[in-house]
Amino acid sequence: MRPKKSRELSRLRELCALDLPTPLVMPTLLAELHAFVPSSRNLFDWCDGNGALARYCVEGSVDERVAKLYFDEFHNKREAEAMPSFAQALASGAVLNSAAQLDTGRFLGSALYAEIWRPQGFRYRVELIVRSREGRPLGSLVLYRGPGEPCFTAAEEARLLPLLPYLAQALSRDTLPRCAPERWQPAPEAAEVLLLDEAGRLGHASAGARRLLLQAGPGPGPQPAQPSTEALLAGLHAAAQGGPVTQWVDSPWGRFELNAQRLDAVDPATPCWTQVQLRRLEPSELADERRLQGFELSSGQATVARLLMQGLAQAQVAQRLGVAPSTVVDHTRKLYQRLGVRSARELLDKLRSAPN
Repeated sequence: MRPKKSRELSRLRELCALDLPTPLVMPTLLAELHAFVPSSRNLFDWCDGNGALARYCVEGSVDERVAKLYFDEFHNKREAEAMPSFAQALASGAVLNSAAQLDTGRFLGSALYAEIWRPQGFRYRVELIVRSREGRPLGSLVLYRGPGEPCFTAAEEARLLPLLPYLAQALSRDTLPRCAPERWQPAPEAAEVLLLDEAGRLGHASAGARRLLLQAGPGPGPQPAQPSTEALLAGLHAAAQGGPVTQWVDSPWGRFELNAQRLDAVDPATPCWTQVQLRRLEPSELADERRLQGFELSSGQATVARLLMQGLAQAQVAQRLGVAPSTVVDHTRKLYQRLGVRSARELLDKLRSAPN
């Protein structure tokens, strides 16, 4: 059996290797990182060809007030009073910015910490900057810990470095075409709920609804408020007055299903509101990989399983991997025995019935 950290790195590597654009994979990748290097919240920033922040994916709820304040006053501006700005970090040539760099009185006494970091529960951060082979910055991975948690150690930070080539490889595939409609299925996070007032304006939202709503638009970025999102909700509100309605929206983050229905007021004098249930869908390949990793297979067994599930015969698997057919036969025998199945069809059925 491989050491625990080796298995966790292998899981992250396989997620990066999926033939999908990284925005679709990133929520799962950020969640899996917690087992590799413990943290309270993770973030990934994408940058464009000029090194400017293009969009970001962050775990947990999004406080739009704090996000707006950050982009209006601090991003590549007052940020430099307390730490290297986003642009400076990308231009520095560094691949890792240690948590120790910000574990100082100067940073903790700054407006950036008081107005942006502390309200979000951030205290320590380690940042990994991903670059292309030519050295062009592609984005940055940031792990946070909150007050009361220990600072990241040098050993924990060094553990992140082997991720760099896998992340760079994944980011090079962001121009892949979208998934076919039949390949989407509900993502593991719960559906969120929005309530719209009589004019179709957002009045109330469950804890994670604002983040999903932003992702359903062009996505969180330097200008997090999306006019298109407001238009989407207004249109759903209007359509729901004639009965329940379902709408699907595609964005870089996945496919989003919105189910809207009119709520009748108990008091006839009170205006009627509209409830919208919002759920993110993900490609079936991503869900399959997460379930496969849950079976704790050996590396060889998992590799063979992926190819068998694609419909390849054992001889074709051996040819694809460049190994002897007997090696694939042995992996397949152990794989089937471990999972209690007798064919690739049963393997796929067992995988699809496992918890997501």
